[in-house]
Amino acid sequence: MTAQPNPRSWPAEHAGVTAVGSRPETVDRPTPRAWSAIFRREATGDAPLTTTRIEAEPADVDRHGELIHDWMNRAHVVPWWELDKPLDEIRAYLAGLTHLQPWVVSADGTPFGYVETYRVADDPLAGHYPARPTDVGWHLLVGPERFLGSGMPRLLGWAFLAYQLGFLTTTAGGHPHHGDRVVCEPDARNSRMHAFCRRLGFHAIGEVDLPDKRALLMVCHRLDFMARWTDDRHTISDQIRVQGAITP
Repeated sequence: MTAQPNPRSWPAEHAGVTAVGSRPETVDRPTPRAWSAIFRREATGDAPLTTTRIEAEPADVDRHGELIHDWMNRAHVVPWWELDKPLDEIRAYLAGLTHLQPWVVSADGTPFGYVETYRVADDPLAGHYPARPTDVGWHLLVGPERFLGSGMPRLLGWAFLAYQLGFLTTTAGGHPHHGDRVVCEPDARNSRMHAFCRRLGFHAIGEVDLPDKRALLMVCHRLDFMARWTDDRHTISDQIRVQGAITP
């Protein structure tokens, strides 16, 4: 049996919010398109101007199945995703996704990340906290170990927050995974992921028992993201921008 959180234990910002119903049997999902964000680091001192393109393309079972299978079997991924399965099972997993949209993410043409986005109202998570109709969520991983601690995961996080919170021009038309608040539910033991999310602008609102784990529920509002963006912009470099997407 899955324990339900006590509504009285949630912060005041969630008071009076009615939980969205559980996931429907089928979800009408439009065909997604690839998109990208360009991060620019201004020249400072002897350091030249540099740019990094973070590109997300819809994951394809045939083109990306082996790559995602490799990542799912990496030692730093297995404890949290628990998808260290044979290739045919990973292909079946990808082919069976309904309300989850899988993405393969690259930095300047080199694949390094896997992300799943979704609308919380379509997901079982909606039954475990006071979800809002405009909540959207994500799951993510970084595959190659050499990208861990490289700064690229943070750019991935910024890019997807911008995408889901509607700051990118590609979401101006109203994407189903575009909302007012992004939610994530990392394992309560995954302190590294907690720190990563807080660095992006998420804050924790409580723990919840899900069927497969005890999770720390974290949320990021538009204003949270913009406030953190401004702080990080000055911490990391003189100026970083997503060209054509965000005005810091």
